[in-house]
Amino acid sequence: MPEKPDIIWIYCDELRTDALDCYGHPRLQLRTPNLDRLACSGVRFTNNFCNAPVCVASRYCTLTGLYPEDTGVYNNEGAWPNFRLPRILQTFPNVFSQNGYSTANFGKIHVAPEIRPGANPEHEIFQYHDGTGGEMKIWEHLGADAVQMIRSPYGGMNGGIFPDGEPYPPDSVVENALHWLQTATSPYLVRISLLQPHTPVLPPAQYVKLLDDWDPGLPDPLPDTLSAFEKRVAEVFGVARMDPEKLRAGRLHYYAQVAWIDTQVGRVLEFLEETGRQEQTLIIFGADHGNPLGETGAFEKLTYAPTVHRVPLLISWPGTIPAGQVQDDICDSLDIARTLFSFASIETPSQFKGRDLFTDPPPDCIYSTIGYGQPFSKMAPNGGRGDWYGNRGWPRRSCIRTSQYRLDKNVLLNGEKPKPEDEDIFLADVYADPEEFTNIARDPEYADVVHQLSDQLDKHTANSVEVDPSCLQR
Repeated sequence: MPEKPDIIWIYCDELRTDALDCYGHPRLQLRTPNLDRLACSGVRFTNNFCNAPVCVASRYCTLTGLYPEDTGVYNNEGAWPNFRLPRILQTFPNVFSQNGYSTANFGKIHVAPEIRPGANPEHEIFQYHDGTGGEMKIWEHLGADAVQMIRSPYGGMNGGIFPDGEPYPPDSVVENALHWLQTATSPYLVRISLLQPHTPVLPPAQYVKLLDDWDPGLPDPLPDTLSAFEKRVAEVFGVARMDPEKLRAGRLHYYAQVAWIDTQVGRVLEFLEETGRQEQTLIIFGADHGNPLGETGAFEKLTYAPTVHRVPLLISWPGTIPAGQVQDDICDSLDIARTLFSFASIETPSQFKGRDLFTDPPPDCIYSTIGYGQPFSKMAPNGGRGDWYGNRGWPRRSCIRTSQYRLDKNVLLNGEKPKPEDEDIFLADVYADPEEFTNIARDPEYADVVHQLSDQLDKHTANSVEVDPSCLQR
C-alpha cells in the first residue's frame, strides 16, 4: 500500500442515485457498467446527502467541510460577480497541496469570485485548473433546433440530442484530465468535474439510441400532502403544464446523459489499468446534489425530496479498501474532506467538520440549508424568478435528517425568523414513506418527534453567518 495514495475525484452535477444501476431503479434496467464496476470494487454509500440542494452552496460545503451556516453561502448568488464571502476559508484541495500533493481541477468550478482560479494566489483551491468542457453553452453554435431542445414551461433546457458527427465539448474534460495524469507527479489529487447531467441535458445521439426501447414513464400526479414549499416550487416550474411526450423524452435524455457519464468513468478506469496504477489510486465518485425528473412537479433541485437530497457516493482503492461493501449509515458531503485526509495521512485542520467514513461512528443526524430568505430573494436567483406566497421573498429553508425522519422548515423569511404559521414544517417517516411525499408533522402521534427535531434545527441555525445584503442583488 502506498503511503499516500493518488486520488481521483469524479464529481458530477445534478446526479440522482437511482440513475446508477448499482443503486437500483424502480422500473428501469440502467446501463452504467463502469460505475457498477467501481461500486463493486469498493464501498457504495446508500444514505449520503448533500448539505445544500443547489450547486454553489453544496460545492462550497464539500470543499470547506462546513455548513452553509458557517460559510454564508446558501444559494447560487454565491457565484455572482458582486458576491463577497464573509471570510475566505480553507479548502481541502488546498490543504492537500500544502502537504506535498499536486492538485488539479478539470471542468466545472462554480465558486465565489474571490476564490476562482487566478483570483487570489494565496487561496487557490487547486494548483492547476482547466475549465474546458465544463461550460453550459455547448449547443449555442448549433442552435436550439439542431439539438432538438426540450424546454420546461419554466424555460429549463431539460432534454435534447447533441448530433453525432459534431465534436461534443464535455468529452474534453476527461481527455484533458488524462493528458495531465500522464505526466503528473505522485501523489496527486485531481478532480474531474463534469457539468452533466445538469442542464442543458443534451446527450450525444448515440447514447439516446442505446435507450430507444426504453419507456421512463411519466411521474405520478403530485399528492396534496407536500409542504407549501414543495407545492410552490412545483407551481413556479410548472411541469404539470408540460407536453407529456416532451416530459417523457426529457426523462429519457437524462438517463442517456448518465450513460455518457458512465463512459467517461470507464475511460478513467481503463487509463489506470493500462498504466498499472489501480492499487496506488483511490477513486471517489459523487455529486453536488441530485435532481427530480418531474416527480416533484419540477425538473429542478431546491427541495429535500430524496431524488434531490440523496446523492451517490462510491469510494474505491483496490488492495486497500475491501471490495463489495455497502454502507447504509447516514452520511453527508462534509465527510469527504476528513475521509480523504485520513487516507492521505494528513492531519485534519480544526475547521473541517464531518467525519472519517471508515473509522468514525455515524452521526445522529445531518443538516442541509438553502436560500438567503431576504425580501428580494428568489426561488431561482439566476433566473430572477419565484416569489413566496403573499409576494414575499423566497424563504431560507433548513433540513434535519436522521436515519428514520426528515424534517424541514422555513427558518428565515423576509429577513426575519418566521412566525410559527409561516414555518411550514414538513416531517416524513422515511421507513414508512421512502418517497417522502406524506407530511405527518400535524399527526399527534409524531408531536414529540416534531418538537425534538425542530428544536435541534433551531439550535443548528441559531448563529448563522450572514453576508452583506447588497451583494445578493444584481
